[in-house]
Formats: sequence, C-alpha cells, structure tokens
Amino acid sequence: MSDDQHPIFITNGYQINTMPTTALANFIVTNISQGHHGCSAYGGGGLGKTTAQQYLTDNASRWLIGPGKQPIGVAARMVMPSGNRRSDRAFWGAMNSRLRISTALRVEPSVALERLRNFIRTRCGQAKVRRMVLFIDNAQRITDTEYQYLEDLDGQLTDDQLSLFLVLVRQSDAEGVDIGDDWLERPSHTVRRWFMDTMPFQPLMGLREIAHALSRYDKAMTWPTPDMSFSRYFARTAFDAGWTLASDAGLLLSEMQALRKAFHLPESEAWPMATFTLVVHYLLSEVAAREPGFKGFTAAQVKNALLTTGYLRLEFVRARLPFPESLRGQPMPEAA
Repeated sequence: MSDDQHPIFITNGYQINTMPTTALANFIVTNISQGHHGCSAYGGGGLGKTTAQQYLTDNASRWLIGPGKQPIGVAARMVMPSGNRRSDRAFWGAMNSRLRISTALRVEPSVALERLRNFIRTRCGQAKVRRMVLFIDNAQRITDTEYQYLEDLDGQLTDDQLSLFLVLVRQSDAEGVDIGDDWLERPSHTVRRWFMDTMPFQPLMGLREIAHALSRYDKAMTWPTPDMSFSRYFARTAFDAGWTLASDAGLLLSEMQALRKAFHLPESEAWPMATFTLVVHYLLSEVAAREPGFKGFTAAQVKNALLTTGYLRLEFVRARLPFPESLRGQPMPEAA
C-alpha cells in the first residue's frame, strides 16, 4: 500500500461523524450518567454500526466527557468471534486475542482474565480516568454463561475502583428475528448490569442527515493537508468556485427515491452507510475527478452511481423482496 494513496481507496481508511453516530454517543453518555454498567444497540446489516464504533473508539476524547467537559473514560472495541466457546478458557482467550492483549495460543483463564484486567487498569491510569467503555460488536454471539464471566470481570474492576461500561452492539437480522427486546428472556441480574436501556441504530434518515454526512467530506475529512478536504481533492476547481458535495444532497436523495419507485421498493428516506459511502466514493473519484470542467453532479450521474455501486441489491435484501433478474450480477455492498 502506498503512503500516497487517498484514504477513500483504503479499506477503513477514514471514519466520519454522522448524526446516527452522535445519537449513539449521546445514548452511551446518558446511560453512564444514570449509573448503568452498559447498554445495548441493535440494527440490521449495512447501517453503519461498525464504522460508528470505530469512530467513537478513535475519538473518545471528543465525546466521552462529563458536564464540565472533563474526560470520563477511555474506549476500546472488539468483535465477538463466531463459533462455540464452551469454557472460560476459550472466552477469555478470545477476549485477549480480539483486544490484542496476548499472543499466546493457550493461556489459563485466570491469567487471561488478569491480563484483561491489567489492560483496563493501564488504559485508565494513562488517561487518569476510572472508566473503560468497551464496544462489543456482534454481541448477539455472547452466551448467557459468558455474561457471567463478564460479571466476574466487572466485579473485580469494581474492587479496583474502576468501571467497565459495555456497549453491546447486536446484529438484529443475524438470527432472522428482531432483537429489539433483547432483554426479555435474560435473568434479572444480567438485565440490571447490561440491558437497562436499548436503542435502535438507524441509517441516515432524510435530507438533513444526508446533507450533514456529505458535509463531512467538504469540511471535516482532509488529506493530505488540512486545507484539502476530500471534496476539494477530487474537484478542486468546482470546490474553489463554491460547489460542495453537501449542496447536491437534495439531488442524491431525489434520485435514490426515484430509483426505489422505479423498482417498486417501499418509499423511504433511509440510506444505509454501506451504500452511501460507496456512492460518494464513486461520485468523487469516478465522476468529479474525471469529468472535464466539472461543476456539479447531474441526475444521470447520480443514478448511474447508485446502480453501479449496488444500492438496489442491498435494499432488496433489507426489504426481503426477490431480487430482479435484470439486476443480477451487481456487487453486494459490505456491511458497515
């Protein structure tokens, strides 16, 4: 990989702060202020849950703050692996591995637990805070027994006068059922610790949220210098003349809705991040950067970007409708 490659072309090369990401951050801080030990968020594939967690983990100092703007914690993220983990050895080994704490192939559960405990102590000590916010992606894979293991860790950290706050991010369509009420069949002590509050993670909803996300490319995301936003990098002449990606938000939304109508999909203003970012990347790198005299996108260019990047394929999956034969062969967007 070249150091001169633009972040748009690098997998997970950047994260943007969207309104759904801000909603998740506010939800977490509210639950912390209420004295909870954790909270739960859920949503279908491709909505942007993973990229939101990555952004919040990498930028904890911007949002994990108290009323006086003082830091109240540090953050880390892990993905819960699939497959059966039938022992505490396997569980703590997986936790260590996913948080890159241990490289040992086999480690005693007590040792693995202590390494995780020390990891949290060290991170909190370095930041001079007493709380670790741990995002667990694909948390629907955690078993009831494994929640008991986490309770052991939670109790030991309480003895250290530290706090572990779990953000359990669950894939609501992973098991073919809606898991919004994921606390209903859990024991009361588990609910008290981890499931006192649950929120759905939403896609970008409507013109305001889409325009805000597009504006991140105009202002917040820069490369290789602070004055070179992503939009300016790919369309410098148009950008310097006053064009912005956010100024075309209405066009993008209207073409998305027209395409839905043409293919008899339910009316919606929701746009999952998985296809939103693909469309933006295509429009910037394949249209704005290549078209001589570019001044702004046309309806035909936006429609082509939606079709080329697989917008319809994900939407038919989300709506659980048969995929039209005319669209076979389109790429399937990666879940975000």
